Amino acid sequence: MSFPGSTVIGALPRRYRGIVVELLGDRAPDLLAALRTQAKPTLAQHEAVLEVLAGAFVDHLGPWEEPTPRGALIDDALGAFLERWPAEDLTER
Repeated sequence: MSFPGSTVIGALPRRYRGIVVELLGDRAPDLLAALRTQAKPTLAQHEAVLEVLAGAFVDHLGPWEEPTPRGALIDDALGAFLERWPAEDLTER
């Protein structure tokens, strides 16, 4: 059994966890399943999360390329993920 904070998903701030789970569940369910069991993402998983969240952010740009409220939430979630797991701290495995 894993505890909140002991997995990649559990360690995300609660206010961003839902949007990350939703987006990964829709766009990369296998990645989500892995991140629910691991304490730290691999570099490849890190890049995949960035790809999913960045793609979702672009999907939520409004007029004049300004993010919608959902786009701003996705951007903040991406920032929280990057702050928690900087790429330079990760390995390939």
